[in-house]
Amino acid sequence: MKTNTPTKSYDASDVSEGYALAYEQVADLSVMIDAMRNNHEKTAEYVKKVYNVPDTVFSDMKRLFAIVEGLVSDNLEFSKSQEDAYQKEYES
Repeated sequence: MKTNTPTKSYDASDVSEGYALAYEQVADLSVMIDAMRNNHEKTAEYVKKVYNVPDTVFSDMKRLFAIVEGLVSDNLEFSKSQEDAYQKEYES
């Protein structure tokens, strides 16, 4: 049995707000990852000095942080561009 539920409609302002929220969430994630990277770098420096561990031991972790930072940056740019585009559409 089918019920007649009203179809929800969304306008450009709603979509713009969604991208703004996504931007904020990814920006928060970026701050957390940056804090983790800084903590890792401090710990790695200590371990290298105290235990004479070669820098190559930490190269994979450095690479992972670089990859994640690139993904976060791309996501921030995309979310911002979409927010701006839908906001412009709403204002038109």
